Amino acid sequence: MSSRSTTSNRKQQTGSDSGDWSARPFPIEAHTCKCGIELPINTSWTDKNPGRRFLALSHCNYFEWVDPEMCGRSKQIIPGLLKKLKKLEDDMKEDKENQGKMLIQLQLYKKKVMKLMVVILALLLFIAMHMILKL
Repeated sequence: MSSRSTTSNRKQQTGSDSGDWSARPFPIEAHTCKCGIELPINTSWTDKNPGRRFLALSHCNYFEWVDPEMCGRSKQIIPGLLKKLKKLEDDMKEDKENQGKMLIQLQLYKKKVMKLMVVILALLLFIAMHMILKL
């Protein structure tokens, strides 16, 4: 997996959202670099540090891990789970696109059926009138 990270807003880091991977059971203190800039919380998504948060600013050459290092088992399992999750999300996106295409096809078929029903109704009327006139 490539080196990737995401940045989150520190003020929202209280751990109250159980669905947030970067949530922590206690608030994180605001950190500033030596330049006085507040450091954003980043999340590493590398195979070596999946989901591990850190503070960093490249122009100050500042780096600090917020979370402790994960155990080896977590480092083995999490990347595979993330890949499976990504595949499921991609499949869902593809299914949604296919669903949209199928809905368009359905609308076209409905129009064709309506046209055929009009033709059938006209033919039935023609036949009925023809039979009445023969009487």
